[in-house]
Amino acid sequence: MSSAYLPPLPQPAPWRKLFLEHVNKMPSPEFVLSTLAAASPDSTSPYVPRARHCILRGLWAELPENEHNKAQRNPRAYESELPTFTTDVRMEKVGQLFESSVVHADSDNPSHGSGGGGPVEAVWWVKVENIMTQWRVKGTAFVVAPDIDSATHTGVRTVKSEIGSRMRVIDESKTDEWTWKREMDGHFGNLSPGMRGMRP
Repeated sequence: MSSAYLPPLPQPAPWRKLFLEHVNKMPSPEFVLSTLAAASPDSTSPYVPRARHCILRGLWAELPENEHNKAQRNPRAYESELPTFTTDVRMEKVGQLFESSVVHADSDNPSHGSGGGGPVEAVWWVKVENIMTQWRVKGTAFVVAPDIDSATHTGVRTVKSEIGSRMRVIDESKTDEWTWKREMDGHFGNLSPGMRGMRP
């Protein structure tokens, strides 16, 4: 996972187990993701909200099993409380994660690589098996792109620092085998053939 030292995190979040139990009972773990988009020049506010439905692909560093996924998998070296989803770089949400971020990229076209850090809110409405629960997660979202292990620009450094600091070591003996690119490729491999036409 590179040579960066990652201090151990505390125990899993108290809501983690119940959250996973709930979303794993959903036929499709859809959630509404809200981002911020730059408003028109005549607007009274610099940003306007944008919402869309996305699919939870698991928690970062904990790729769900998929017998059809031929991509090489990372060993179970880490766990996290970071919801993960995939998207096409051409989708508006990607640019919004960069444009609304306080991190300044050092690239002419920053939204086509790793980076971002824009504020988001994700909401799951779990309405199965008598579970009537809304899960709401607020924070910042980052893009993990194909340049994650091959570039050193600001976006890559920010992603590895921010996401890496929220990854909890569960097997120290396997951390040297774990790579960011393999994790990203594993998520891509978990998509259906039709969805794979949209590279994350």
